[in-house]
Amino acid sequence: MKSIVISAFAAAALTACAAQGGKTAAANATARPAETGKAENTTMCGGYTGQHALQEQEKQLFRRVTDKLVGVRYTPESVATQVVAGTNYRFVCMAETIAREPETFRAEVTVFQPLPGQGEARITEIRRL
Repeated sequence: MKSIVISAFAAAALTACAAQGGKTAAANATARPAETGKAENTTMCGGYTGQHALQEQEKQLFRRVTDKLVGVRYTPESVATQVVAGTNYRFVCMAETIAREPETFRAEVTVFQPLPGQGEARITEIRRL
């Protein structure tokens, strides 16, 4: 008898919510900004932020991880970050080869900065753009 009363109460509550035109939390979470009236947040959970100007701490990190590179000089222009078990940084750079006839091109240098006590920051990828 108790389970019938509880089921009936739950059904009545859900019906009341639907009758008022309410949306479920899941529906609100997937609603488009125009539907909710809120500004769109372009950072996806687990994704990279948009590219932005470097802060001093990011400049120092870049210098520290690239100071021993030879053959190409990288000058960072902007950075995007991704929080993981540490932080990934995607630096968009101007690159110039150190050669008799230097070549200039854009590159993306990806750096992983682990959590404190988990090791040193390191370059994980350099990609020509």
